[in-house]
Amino acid sequence: MQLRGKIWAGIAGIFIGDLLGLPLGGLTGFIVGSILGHFFIDVPGERNEEASEYREYKLRQGKFIFHVMALCAKIAKVDGAVNRNELNFMERLMRQQFRLNDQGRADAIRIWNNAKNSEEPFDRYARAFFDAFGQERYQILNMMDMLFAMAASDGGLHPKEEELLLRAAHTFRISRMQYDRIKSRFYNVPPPKQAAYTAMDPYYALLGAIPSDSMTVIKQKYRTLAMKWHPDKITASGASPDALRHAKEKFQQINEAYERISEARQRPAGKP
Repeated sequence: MQLRGKIWAGIAGIFIGDLLGLPLGGLTGFIVGSILGHFFIDVPGERNEEASEYREYKLRQGKFIFHVMALCAKIAKVDGAVNRNELNFMERLMRQQFRLNDQGRADAIRIWNNAKNSEEPFDRYARAFFDAFGQERYQILNMMDMLFAMAASDGGLHPKEEELLLRAAHTFRISRMQYDRIKSRFYNVPPPKQAAYTAMDPYYALLGAIPSDSMTVIKQKYRTLAMKWHPDKITASGASPDALRHAKEKFQQINEAYERISEARQRPAGKP
């Protein structure tokens, strides 16, 4: 509630009341001025403030929906063609959870298609979301729930989907314990008994490896992926500039993952 109008008009009323010689002079002027200030200054101000807050809320909601559509599109596309179950899930999300009207739904579909067909990597979309909502923890967890729901909508969890989910968790600073707890809700399996989150998990996922793999196996997987995504090979294939840029980013991520795993395994046990 705003008080500025009441106070200013009330003070003005004191002087006007005295000048006009009203009964009880300043007191009457203050009361009358406060009432007028409330209706002519504070009430319109409160309405404008409420309208501004509502506009900010709608803008924030629109940004969140944008990131949901883009990230879910990437999850749906990563294991191949998008299927009917995945499209049905997005339809329910738009109509039942976000309650979009026809225009809002059309806009959301356009965002979905643009992200699905874009060469921009998943990690860039995930980072953009975290930059916008990283201070709102409940929104971070909401997003992780929706990404798992998207992955589970076709009845399974493809290794490529889980790779993206692990990378999202790493970007969103979600612990492995939280990750497994969310996963168990969608796949009806108890969270595995293991130590809390390790920051190495996304690197293993990127190489298609697991912590129990030997360094020889990890090196083989690294070399296979490095050959597949080497920029020189992509250039020789006549790929588009966007595809080449994506390949360079992927190649850098693969190299970083292998380096991090190699360094961690050379580190004495117990040292960070």
